Amino acid sequence: MFLTAVAAVGVLLAACGTSAASSKDGSGAQGVSTVRVGVIAGSPPGVYSAIENGFFDRERIKVELVTLSGGPALVAATEGGSIDIAWADIFAWAAAIEQGFKLTIINPANALKPGQQVNVIVTKPGSGITSAKDLTGKKLGVPAQALTTVQIKKWLADQGLDPDGPTYTTVQDRTTSGGLAAQGTLDAAATSGAYVTAWEAQYGLTVAGTFDSGVPKGAATSGYGALRSYAEAHPDLIKRFVRAVRQGVTAFQSSAPLAQNTLLVKYGGADVSKLEAKYPGALDKASAATSGELSGPFDVAAENTWIETGARFGALKKAFDLTPHLWPTATSANP
Repeated sequence: MFLTAVAAVGVLLAACGTSAASSKDGSGAQGVSTVRVGVIAGSPPGVYSAIENGFFDRERIKVELVTLSGGPALVAATEGGSIDIAWADIFAWAAAIEQGFKLTIINPANALKPGQQVNVIVTKPGSGITSAKDLTGKKLGVPAQALTTVQIKKWLADQGLDPDGPTYTTVQDRTTSGGLAAQGTLDAAATSGAYVTAWEAQYGLTVAGTFDSGVPKGAATSGYGALRSYAEAHPDLIKRFVRAVRQGVTAFQSSAPLAQNTLLVKYGGADVSKLEAKYPGALDKASAATSGELSGPFDVAAENTWIETGARFGALKKAFDLTPHLWPTATSANP
């Protein structure tokens, strides 16, 4: 599956050219380095915040954003050389590494704050789905990345239910899941943050359950990665990139929910501000879903536990130690 994605994305992005980092000596130590950074629409906040606040400028980095549909496509584009650094879920990186691709993870990204509950199952009224047990035999829409499916499977297993009870249906464009559930193409859909409020307002969907169980405290559910050869060729650039992103995360999380929404809308996220008047608290709910990105290094032990969970529920063939695949910046407090 990953090999197919590499080939497809390679054709799609061939026009983007080869590695974009440039300097006098190739290390990024002099001049301005141009870096193609892979993202999905509206994520991750740290990159967008670092762009808007000038943190990349201070580190002499020019960011060119490449927006794709999800983690597997972003990792495939990185492997193919069409993207220099990408943000993707940890299982997408781990699956590619498991298959022998020479990738390295340079910085953690999304995590869950203690008590944070943001991921939900939505369905239309009258569907008969009001709890986890009602999902058995139902068509459940999930994003392309394995993260969501693993979380749902563990959530079901923790309640003594069959984790393979639902029929998991991949929705490549996660912004369409609400409409598919509303029209009955899907019985229910997994989503988070702004989309919950938007679909409640637009389609009258209701929340049937919250599935945030499974992620160990301190573990990142996504991260920034690159080809190992790219990192080896540009170690100073990697340090500067990570510093800028972490500063961007801190700045984003200190912003008011409306400011956060404005930033994410600019980069393709859903606009929740229009819903706030009708649904007070909508902006706070969206903020809770987008403010979990880590501004420090990996907790390696927690991350390996998360890898074990992914293997248990089918995201990986088997658990393995992620440590050898972490670039030094990933575990450094001050790269």
